[in-house]
Amino acid sequence: MTLKRKVLLGLGVAGIAGLFALHHLLVAFPHTPGPGVGQMREVVVPAGVGPAQLSAILAEAGVIASGTRFAWWLRATGGLVRIKAGRFLVSDRAAPVDIVGILSGPGTDLGIRVTIPEGVTLRRIGDILEQRGIVQKQKFLARATHASLLADLGIPGPTAEGYLFPDTYYFNPQDSADAVINTMHATLKARLTDAGSVPPPSDLKKILTLASIVQAEAQVADEMPIIAGVYANRLSDPAFPSRLLQADPTVAYGCDPIVLPQAPSCENFRGRLTRSHLDDPGNAYNTYKHPGLPPGPICAPGLSAIKAAIAPANVPYFYFVVQSKGRHTFSRTLKEHQRAVERYYRSRQGG
Repeated sequence: MTLKRKVLLGLGVAGIAGLFALHHLLVAFPHTPGPGVGQMREVVVPAGVGPAQLSAILAEAGVIASGTRFAWWLRATGGLVRIKAGRFLVSDRAAPVDIVGILSGPGTDLGIRVTIPEGVTLRRIGDILEQRGIVQKQKFLARATHASLLADLGIPGPTAEGYLFPDTYYFNPQDSADAVINTMHATLKARLTDAGSVPPPSDLKKILTLASIVQAEAQVADEMPIIAGVYANRLSDPAFPSRLLQADPTVAYGCDPIVLPQAPSCENFRGRLTRSHLDDPGNAYNTYKHPGLPPGPICAPGLSAIKAAIAPANVPYFYFVVQSKGRHTFSRTLKEHQRAVERYYRSRQGG
């Protein structure tokens, strides 16, 4: 093959590849869903924004995966001229054409931004809502424990503990406690659906209960499936016949004023567990005395903890104890665990 023909062939291949890339940029890419699971993200567009800056803003918000490709698409289509400055809510599953449509419309009055952290209790949610001027804590708690509202939402048990998803919301002072509770519960169901992790109703209570314990125990996300696996072993492995979870956070939650009736030992509970608390069978959430899962969730678990409860890691461990930087040492036997506990106390004493 002559050099001329090689050059022409190379140019032809490059041209075809370029056409394919251009076709993808102008035809396929604009309709490709975003990288998320359907969570609404706040996007603030400044005046005079350029393609690269807007793409960086969207990428940082988690709305798009590729800022470079989005910027090139804006340049190729001239879509930037339609975009307005303002504050917008954009789904992290929105396709580029939909993003431009949203950013070309009127800005959104988002209301008051309220962030509910993972692992908080109903009472703490009430504190946050009251502090942000949305709804009084007592009104929120009254509705979150109202039997008819819970029945309407399909929430078993006496409270909505664990069934309100921790996330960032936008509420208004005009919103009722019922509206807030409905929104947070609907978000839980939406997150489970988006993640493809929708358990049957008969299993949801067990999963959220285990997830809430994992959320309360784990300080790093990558240990959540392992901790869930430890508890799964304690619940079902014949090598651990007592089925006692022995989880401190459940005992502490049993002394939360929302739990009725209160156990005798909870009269002197000040946030720190003592032997009297661990020995009290009157606390229904005392997993040192009552085998199996406690009566219900103990906090609001996030999606990572819920996924860990749905699919616990297959591990050989029955014990764990916290070590440095929030991580844990996991053990197969009680003897191994006792050595790990001793190391922990020595490290705290500097020895």
